[in-house]
Amino acid sequence: MKYRQINLSPRPQLPQEYTVKTGAKITIKRLFERLNLFLTNDMIVIADVGNALFAGADLLAHQKSRFLSPAYYASLGFAIPASIGAQKANPNIRPLVLVGDGAFQMTGMELSTIVRYGLNPIIFVLNNLGYGTERPMQDGKFNDILLWNYSQIPTIFNAGKGFNIRTEGELEIALKESESYTDSFCLLDVHLEPEDTSVALKRLTKALGERV
Repeated sequence: MKYRQINLSPRPQLPQEYTVKTGAKITIKRLFERLNLFLTNDMIVIADVGNALFAGADLLAHQKSRFLSPAYYASLGFAIPASIGAQKANPNIRPLVLVGDGAFQMTGMELSTIVRYGLNPIIFVLNNLGYGTERPMQDGKFNDILLWNYSQIPTIFNAGKGFNIRTEGELEIALKESESYTDSFCLLDVHLEPEDTSVALKRLTKALGERV
């Protein structure tokens, strides 16, 4: 039997220091660098498919079983409902939810259940104006979605807080307020460029795009 050696370079680690560039436009790279330092021992990361999963996989979870994602089945719309189950199963944790705008539009109204049961996840909507995973593989109008004003969704339920985030300074303000507000959910609408994606997702979509 012959064996072949495969040389793999180690995955780059997210930096352990972060300096806020107040007026700088927020990007996927900088968002996850900041989130890596925002995580605490009482949080569980729940990542939907796409950038949420592939960028989120580099976050440093602090305990066992603290990262939850539908990576195998790649089921869009998983994260919001999953946060309900996670926090009901363990009320001592606070979900940090990563979800794309396309996935959010599938199951995001489960926020109604979140309010009903008094849960308080911190939700990051990665708003890149549509299905960012599909665009590099097969672009077209079918990847576009209706634009929602995500930060105003709390007004529907008379509960929770919403934030519009376009800069690193706005992200910093939203993180501080979300950390201290525990009465209900916080929804952070993170505005990203459509082509802004994680390195890992770029590799995947490039390989898959060659087969489409």
